[in-house]
Amino acid sequence: MLKKMVTKDLVVGMYVADVGRAWFNHPWKKKSRLLTDQAEIQELLDYGIDEVYVDTEKSKVKSGPKKPFVPIAGTRAADGALRTPPKSPVPKAPEVVSELEIELPKAAKAYTKALDTSKAIIAACYMNKRIEMNEVQENVEELVESVTRNQDALTALIKLRHFDDYTYTHCLNVSVLSISAGKALGLSQDDLKILGMGTMFHDLGKTRIPSYILNKPGKLTDEEFVIMKNHAALSQTIIEEQKLDVDEQVIQVARFHHERLDGSGYPDHLKGEEIPKLATICGLSDVYDALTSDRVYHKGKLPHDALKFIYSLRGTHFEPYWVDRFVQSVGIYPPGSIVELNSGHVAVVIEVDHSALLTPLIKIVADPQGQISSRPKLINLRLEAEKTGLSIQKVIPPSEAGFDPAYYFNLKDIQGERR
Repeated sequence: MLKKMVTKDLVVGMYVADVGRAWFNHPWKKKSRLLTDQAEIQELLDYGIDEVYVDTEKSKVKSGPKKPFVPIAGTRAADGALRTPPKSPVPKAPEVVSELEIELPKAAKAYTKALDTSKAIIAACYMNKRIEMNEVQENVEELVESVTRNQDALTALIKLRHFDDYTYTHCLNVSVLSISAGKALGLSQDDLKILGMGTMFHDLGKTRIPSYILNKPGKLTDEEFVIMKNHAALSQTIIEEQKLDVDEQVIQVARFHHERLDGSGYPDHLKGEEIPKLATICGLSDVYDALTSDRVYHKGKLPHDALKFIYSLRGTHFEPYWVDRFVQSVGIYPPGSIVELNSGHVAVVIEVDHSALLTPLIKIVADPQGQISSRPKLINLRLEAEKTGLSIQKVIPPSEAGFDPAYYFNLKDIQGERR
């Protein structure tokens, strides 16, 4: 069991599972260690590390300190600030956190960095400048690494932290969703990187579509739709014009992500097994992100409703196997969903149980009378359902909940713009 703890409340014998910093921002060779000396706690404080994650099962002590750890007077932190003993330290109760919550800060850094690159890619296409491939490859590798550590953190971030411009976030979101789905499908690391690269480039062709069509608030005319459909082939054209050194499958993802099982897609009207599997994963992710995002012509659907729509395309637009695996990857109730239980309590979904999609890990945040709890209870709904029959009754739109689900993921320090 992992618990977030204030560093000064640590004692010798506790097992620090994660210091929450990159290797060059903490004093140890590894992020985890069984504490054997008070000096190790002091080292963390000197680096300005105020909170860490403790594994209670690996710890040699089972309870917190009777007296909080007092820093050595006069020592200085990495930021140069003088650390002196607190006059009246108040112990803080450890907080239970999930594996997803531990990965979220790292995922947020990877996402924010990749978003800057996404903006640079689109700007380069508009200004007919060279796309910096090294940056794209580095960002994709970081996204793959995050998904490898925790499949759901990046996809949860998409829901919990909203950035305003769909133009820049769409390709990145599709990349995140595709890598996560690809991981669930058992793709190799190399294939995940190819998929990530292809999805980052899949809509490059839209930079050559007239803005009055691209941003039209109403339905496109038949003539306008013909022009819009050119964007998939134009994405391939841009990759080839730039002579980007990419795998052939990257080009296939860009060109074929709108092809459909029954041949109704474009630009080449491929059918069935003619459509590359990576392009199919991109196509599912593309539809999902488009449905759940706010656009000039529609309000984004709840993830729950978007998945219902995608499921309706099962057997016509998409192979049933791929739809089923995509739904299993995203989860019927993705992290950040607000749900009402059959008991009347309101909860926030924290993690997806991919082997039991109807019973995720949740935090109960309000009682049946609507009273918000000051200490939300973390519950494994799968286990609770077996004991008491507790279940999810319905999904509540965030606009009706009266609170921000991101609060329950400790996301306040993560960079991003809330709309």
